[in-house]
Amino acid sequence: MAKLGRYSAQRRKVEDVTASKTLTDADCGTMFTCGGATATLTLPTVANCGKGWWAEFWVDKASPAATTIQAQGTNLVFGFVLTVDDNDPNVQINPPAVETGTEQITLTTSCCAGDHVKIWSDGVNYFMSGQSQKVNAITAVVE
Repeated sequence: MAKLGRYSAQRRKVEDVTASKTLTDADCGTMFTCGGATATLTLPTVANCGKGWWAEFWVDKASPAATTIQAQGTNLVFGFVLTVDDNDPNVQINPPAVETGTEQITLTTSCCAGDHVKIWSDGVNYFMSGQSQKVNAITAVVE
């Protein structure tokens, strides 16, 4: 039996976003590179993905196309994204302080390479965190 070397111990699943798609339980642990095409990525239902499901969404283009991350349901995604403007000491939180969740996060065309959102599920809700180099480049819709 061959041993796996250390080179593969931290290897990540990476998928380029080239079109809209509905994510599944099998997409757990995937890092999606966004910005190559305008797309909507629909998260699996929390019932289907279960506790521990996670994915990351990273902008990898200097002039990206918009990518929307959509939950199936309302008020399911809790957390926030920190956004700043170069060398401005004022950090913005998006969405602003709210007690209900969101269902739609958009990495806009204002994003920079390296901006990102991480999402995971506890089996009941989703939780997000992220960072952007531009104020309001990543937006979250609260309805």
